[in-house]
Amino acid sequence: MQKIIWLIFMLIISTVCYAKQPCSHKTFVENYHFNLNAQSYKFTSYYCDYETESFSEPAILEVHGKNINKSLKNVIGIKGMIGIILSKWNNKPTFYYVSTPSDYTQAFIPIMIKDNNLMVDCIYINQHLKNYMETKYSYCGEPQIVTDGFGDEGFENLFPDFYLYNVFYNIFFDETKESLSYKQFDVFIGQIDDISFYRRYSSIKNYGVNKYTLIMANKDYEYHFKKNQIFQRMASDKNIGGFIGLDIIDSKGKITFYDKTALAKRLNKSTIKRNIKSYIQQEKIPLYDEHNYNAPTNMYLVRNDLVKILDVYWDEKRSTQEINLGIWFKVSYKSKDQGEIVKWIEGVAFTDKKPIHSTK
Repeated sequence: MQKIIWLIFMLIISTVCYAKQPCSHKTFVENYHFNLNAQSYKFTSYYCDYETESFSEPAILEVHGKNINKSLKNVIGIKGMIGIILSKWNNKPTFYYVSTPSDYTQAFIPIMIKDNNLMVDCIYINQHLKNYMETKYSYCGEPQIVTDGFGDEGFENLFPDFYLYNVFYNIFFDETKESLSYKQFDVFIGQIDDISFYRRYSSIKNYGVNKYTLIMANKDYEYHFKKNQIFQRMASDKNIGGFIGLDIIDSKGKITFYDKTALAKRLNKSTIKRNIKSYIQQEKIPLYDEHNYNAPTNMYLVRNDLVKILDVYWDEKRSTQEINLGIWFKVSYKSKDQGEIVKWIEGVAFTDKKPIHSTK
């Protein structure tokens, strides 16, 4: 953790007051020993000056072991507002990547050694969006060999399009009523077939600090994940599958991928009855008989009304391309005058974004 804090500090300093200084010795030397494939390897990183057009603070990465003896340039170091260092994550050698401008992003890229080459294939990303939401998503693709210059573009090529960007970007809950400050509420964060995923917050305070429980639910039951180290796995092509499963990290650092079949198996064994609920953020939101603008009613809900979410209609293609579009919720609301009302509402009901109120 100290090393990561130092990297962020160096990113800030290097962009403000960097002046090239001669380097005649190694600085910030870090040594790690790892056992990979039943073999022992020594990883060493250090800063030193050499000519490069990419890195303002270039570093060297050395790897030594049986049948491998490599010294790599332009892989780690600081360039602009991006820093890449060698780190240890889940007991494995890992590239730690941090980007500080705009949406703050940090990523962990575990290192493999195969055929006497350093290789990477998966990336695990934490990103803080402009609406202060923290995302956790991952991607695993074809293995890539790490060679000199990999830090120029290689790491960026590992980042997938975040298929759920607009879903997360639309999340917004404000403390609009004192009685709701300590109310539990749920936030939709994606869907795989008939399995919907939510973040459950016990209060507005916990929402503000991104403290939540991950829930998955079908129309009858819900399942609660106990671990916080969970990443939503993205497919290689956002038009084919998009969100395809979860990467779950256990207490020993082992990462296991759960596809929709494995997730459904867990959910089908759950005995917890579905109780997904949230409260309206819009001043007034119309109710519809169906999940489209062609089926309006003369009824509406108002800000702070608490509703149960019974189902989700998610037009994945539309909602990932256009903000405010593509997500509808089937909700149940208990009215003092009319009893239980079951209707559909736009997804923006739980945000401060303007409803569409039109036929499109």
